[in-house]
Amino acid sequence: MKKIAVITSTRAEYGLLHPLIRKLIQESEIAVQVLVSGTHLLAKFGKTIDYIIRDGVTVDYTIPIYDDEFVSDEVHAAAAVAKAVELSSSIFAKEGYDAIVVLGDRYEIIGFCMAAAICRIPIIHIHGGEITEGAIDDKIRHAVTKLSSIHFPSIQEYADRIIQMGEAKKYVYPVGALGIDNIMNMQLLDKKSLLEELEIKTDMPLAAVTYHPVTSERPELAVDEIRQVMNALLETGVYSIITMPNSDVGGDNIYKEIMNYVSSHGECMTLKKSLGQMKYLSLLKNADVMVGNSSSGILESASFQLPTVNIGNRQKGRMAPKNVIHCLCKKEDIVQAIKTGMSLEFRKTLNGYVNPYGDGHAAERMVEIIKNTDFSDSALICKKFYDIR
Repeated sequence: MKKIAVITSTRAEYGLLHPLIRKLIQESEIAVQVLVSGTHLLAKFGKTIDYIIRDGVTVDYTIPIYDDEFVSDEVHAAAAVAKAVELSSSIFAKEGYDAIVVLGDRYEIIGFCMAAAICRIPIIHIHGGEITEGAIDDKIRHAVTKLSSIHFPSIQEYADRIIQMGEAKKYVYPVGALGIDNIMNMQLLDKKSLLEELEIKTDMPLAAVTYHPVTSERPELAVDEIRQVMNALLETGVYSIITMPNSDVGGDNIYKEIMNYVSSHGECMTLKKSLGQMKYLSLLKNADVMVGNSSSGILESASFQLPTVNIGNRQKGRMAPKNVIHCLCKKEDIVQAIKTGMSLEFRKTLNGYVNPYGDGHAAERMVEIIKNTDFSDSALICKKFYDIR
């Protein structure tokens, strides 16, 4: 029997991992453990470990890498990586996993991967090969790729990039994006039920809004950027349902500024610390426009033919579906992009559009590959550089 650990540290990444976790649990040939860390454990971010438990998923270990008084600056971020190395290494040594599963590009993930590499545990990496030029995540993602042995990119373009980085072609599997599995298989709420669940009363068009720090820039710039976004939302006459910015450096500044706007304009905007995957996807299903710089605007929104305004450089480099409108982080540009996205003319171009990032079967493909992989193969630990020449 294979013993696999899945590591999750944020609400967004758990939402993507959920269909894979469920399918791994159902496999008699696999013993799966779930390790929960990061912002899942913090009240400030909605203590989203509770969502995991309510999903019926057993939490085998909690790994606290942040203090309760969370501060989103460079020193605390670096300290979180160090704690991830320190605390996970003892778990890895004790449990002797055949492999660990990680997703994406969060800075704390590299700490878990460093510990796994030192403990000679193969790493399975999901969503590698992507480019996000406006975020330090770009460096983290590529570093995790080089620490990993099995790769599950979402599309062939990203698979080719992983191979270009020297990873063995036979271990790179473009399986689709896990987020599409949720969309295809989850029972989502209609608009009336969603608004009742969120305790919102409005007849205004709905905007799903998520804006994260642009970590390639100085943190103090985040305040002006979120003001540009919020002022644009006010001008376009939408009701904005805003989700919490992540724990990147500069996130505190964005959060405080959002709260200032919400307290003054509660009639047309609200902030939700965490919606959970079902309500978040229900929001995308029922929104009239998506606004911000979240990866879900690139990866998942197309499944709903949802006009999406992608602001600034955070997602620059990712392959964007045709529902995405790019704009600068300037109020006038954002206003124009929102108006374009909500126009009947633009919406008509999305009728019948199929999301290029997946078909809803990514988790199935991943599980089959995991079942058929010999993790005792020394080539997964002592990797050879695959030279495309």
